Amino acid sequence: MDWSKGFSASYIMMQVNPQTWEDEGEIPITGGKIDRDIESALIESASVETTAELGERWIRLYLVAKQGESAERVPLFTGLTSSPTRSLQGYNPSFSVDCFSVLTPCADRMLPRGWFAPKDGNGASIIADLLEISGADVETFEGGGTLTGAIVAESGETYLSMAHKVADAIGWQIRIDGRGKIHVEPFPTEPVIKFNNDYDVIQPSIKDTRDWYSCPNVLRVTYESFAAIARDDDPESPLSTVSRGREIWAEEAAQLSSSAPLAAYAQQRLKELQRPAREITYTRRFMPDLRPGDIVGINYPKAMIDGEFRIKSQTIELGYGCDTEETVYGY
Repeated sequence: MDWSKGFSASYIMMQVNPQTWEDEGEIPITGGKIDRDIESALIESASVETTAELGERWIRLYLVAKQGESAERVPLFTGLTSSPTRSLQGYNPSFSVDCFSVLTPCADRMLPRGWFAPKDGNGASIIADLLEISGADVETFEGGGTLTGAIVAESGETYLSMAHKVADAIGWQIRIDGRGKIHVEPFPTEPVIKFNNDYDVIQPSIKDTRDWYSCPNVLRVTYESFAAIARDDDPESPLSTVSRGREIWAEEAAQLSSSAPLAAYAQQRLKELQRPAREITYTRRFMPDLRPGDIVGINYPKAMIDGEFRIKSQTIELGYGCDTEETVYGY
């Protein structure tokens, strides 16, 4: 199927057996949306409209896309429903249901007091162990960084919050596919796809926001008793101390892997903190393999947009055409 072309969309909601993660029976669905956000602890959520009163159960949402003689069924989301809100049209009830990702059991359970991720531990393996209590399959890439120091659980620390701390320390990400499988992997460094006049899937209405106020050009990073300062003094950088004529400082503590010396980590973090200085929001055609964390190239000279951007968030409307609203930031 050519996802750059139009297609008709319909949706299926299935009940899922949490022991096998297989579909068990269909549940009526009349609409909804899926939200994905790289900065959300649960990574994704959904809200659905149905004529069935669900209670708490595991569900899976599918897109059925048809294009000419071709058809494809794409899993979009797997998660846990919450108590529904009932609405009445005469005597006909409908229910609005919020759904939470497969990471929910990890967010609901606190770590034992005194738990810690050990020094010299493999970060990816530690994350996988923490997320196993979700009941979902967890897949890790090779590598994952070795922790140079222990990361100790704070008061109220959950399995999920610790997993995110370790992921931050090794510079990796946690992703969830449409069937609810959890992936622990590095952030991509190359564009997955390029949007341009030859591959034109973005609608004309685009919001291009530049917020320099909150972007530092000097960063102090501390780790145990050490500190490193990174500076942006590049005259070619619009956010630099030279271009802006002043210093804007930020400070943060670091959790490091052995592959990230403190000075290099500080310089990389400064670049990351500067990237949200430009955010672009647009609506495009749905594409099954693009998720927050991926990099896309965007080249629309007439709109003065040309560069590589990392996807920050997505909202997928379960309606006609399965439109996807997406926010990306400068990479």
